[in-house]
Amino acid sequence: MEKLWYKREAKIWDEALPIGNSRIGGMVFSDPINDRIQISEETLWSGYPGKETREHSMDEIQRARKLLREKKWIEGMRATEATMLDAVSASYLSYGSLLIEMKYPETDAAVEDYRRELDMEHGYVKTTYKYGGTTVEKTAFVSLTDDVLVLNIRSEKDLSLRICQSVDLEHAAASRGNTVTYSGRCPTNIIRHLRVAEYEQDKESIRFCSMLKVLCDFEVYGTGATLYSRGKDTTLVFSLATSFNGYNKMPMSEGRDEVALCTEKLEAACKYSFEELLARHSAEYAKYMNRVSLRIDGEDFSHLPTDERIKNYAAGAVDNGLVTQLFDFARYITVASSLGGSQPSNLQGIWNCHMLPPWHCNYTMNINTQMNYWHVEACDLPECHEPFFKMLTELAEKGNHYGLRGWASWHNSDLWRFNYEATKQALWGFWQFGGAWSVRHLWEHYLHTRDEKFLEEYYPVMCGAADFMLDWLYEDEKGYLTTGPSVSPENEFMVDGVRCSVCEGSAMDMQITADLFDKAIKAGKILGRDVSDYESALSRLKPTYIGDDGRLLEWGVPLDERQLGHRHVSHLYGFHPANVMVDEPYVSAVRETLRVRLENGGGHTGWSNAWIANIYARLKDRDGFTFCLRRMFEKSIYPNMFDAHPPFQIDGNFGICAAIIEALMQDYREDSVEYLPCLPDEWQSGEVRGFVTRTGEKVNFAWKNGKLINKEVVSYALAK
Repeated sequence: MEKLWYKREAKIWDEALPIGNSRIGGMVFSDPINDRIQISEETLWSGYPGKETREHSMDEIQRARKLLREKKWIEGMRATEATMLDAVSASYLSYGSLLIEMKYPETDAAVEDYRRELDMEHGYVKTTYKYGGTTVEKTAFVSLTDDVLVLNIRSEKDLSLRICQSVDLEHAAASRGNTVTYSGRCPTNIIRHLRVAEYEQDKESIRFCSMLKVLCDFEVYGTGATLYSRGKDTTLVFSLATSFNGYNKMPMSEGRDEVALCTEKLEAACKYSFEELLARHSAEYAKYMNRVSLRIDGEDFSHLPTDERIKNYAAGAVDNGLVTQLFDFARYITVASSLGGSQPSNLQGIWNCHMLPPWHCNYTMNINTQMNYWHVEACDLPECHEPFFKMLTELAEKGNHYGLRGWASWHNSDLWRFNYEATKQALWGFWQFGGAWSVRHLWEHYLHTRDEKFLEEYYPVMCGAADFMLDWLYEDEKGYLTTGPSVSPENEFMVDGVRCSVCEGSAMDMQITADLFDKAIKAGKILGRDVSDYESALSRLKPTYIGDDGRLLEWGVPLDERQLGHRHVSHLYGFHPANVMVDEPYVSAVRETLRVRLENGGGHTGWSNAWIANIYARLKDRDGFTFCLRRMFEKSIYPNMFDAHPPFQIDGNFGICAAIIEALMQDYREDSVEYLPCLPDEWQSGEVRGFVTRTGEKVNFAWKNGKLINKEVVSYALAK
């Protein structure tokens, strides 16, 4: 497994290298003089549970539906927005940074032989260089086994270190001996448009405690909140805990003892030497990373640093090794951000350097959160899917705010499982299909594992989403069951010069609903349940219509699109990621819809381009897939391999990984596997080991000169 490597330190955050254990995330800069590790922790969020409590009235919805039935789009949109809360989710926050000032025996010397690298197989960043006559090696990781961040600095000669922290949250700090402790709290509220973080004294918020212990072979002492060391071998061990005790528990009055938790983790980790900590962590990381491997043969460019390879690929070079690095990087940051027992990956996984993060760094459930998990089952990382499943269970517990059966999740959610419409604009917020979409991930896990116990456990979550939809649906003028008020997420049409977004039964609404009922029916039959209500509703759903120009009608009827090249391709959901629209005439309509989108500038953000790459792969369009893959490197991949929306969003990393899998193996029909369905001309030979299929098999396969030469089933899923 190739390492990412660079010839100089990171100057900006988008060049720093990520480390993480799914709870604590670090961004390692590796500066020889003034080093920095920026830190996040999965439960450092603003707010507290239960901030929004309003119940909605279905009478309000009926008024909006009447206007939409009459094709009064502007009035229907305004009636819809009148029902909406002007609410926003909580924000994911940055902890701050460890700052390490390094003083060498030599002064004003040159840095030579510099190399920093990310070992994705073993989960650590290593940096080596010479400063004057001193050779230095730094190793940083966040331990999977011991739940602490570790930085070791070794040199041939004694180094003097000044170690402090820049903490972004309200805090107090003090040192004692070789340990410094920070205690503080998160804001009660973040107001991004005003650039304000509020700390309301009469409201609850998450408390935190961090402890940094410095171990050195010669000398350590502290002054205030700063530690100093001198020696040839120094190890920093950093522990961080919060009072978060569950999405529905007040973080102060019902919170955990963050000081005791932090102390316990630090003391347990410090019983081991640095070598032992690294060995324990590396072995555990490799267990996940070595389950799957991908090799695509081609010219070897491993002698070039990663940032140069990215530039060369964007300029037209064929570097198949860089493609496999992008694939491996997605798996690496999956393990680093979403192992079982943690929170799901948010818009930035677990890595965030902002107190006022873009889009609140929340769970955006109209594509982004789901895309984070498209690849995990095929990559044999089912443990990384578990946090998402737990989140769905918690959202199901919250129910809905219409007095209907079941549960629904909207456009945005957060640590507290916010499940209201966000903002007062319908195109962003009036879309309660996030949960219905996400339920298909439960079915995906079952297909790959054939675990009926899992299906039994989560079937109530699936049914809850389906039952809400049964109550939400109503008859349209043709007698079909439809949805309303309905939007196609974040897109608009024009009526008399006015931008509108609300309709009856958008294509995406109907495709998600069909997919939801399809999966609930299949799961119910396996478990021996009565699924007649779902079957009846499925048979009466409004279809997705194809317009006279051969394209899918995004809003169900012909309307004047405001942006022909909009970044979302919501009305292609039924083709990908779902499989309810994979035959003619829909396949031809998908092609034509995509052609017009791209000719007008679509796919211009990282995650959007990744989604389109998946669609092209499923269409078996090699040229389209290759175009999207190259465009990722041209426009959307930062030097550290993070994806750019812009700014950084992690979904594009995961989405392009799924697209690479889709190009090499397709099993979306759930009863068979097709190998090399969309193999680019540049990928003439290669090998896959360890992919898991929707038919419940773990497979290896290889190809040469574009032809499959070997295929074997390594193992079968649980039920087989």
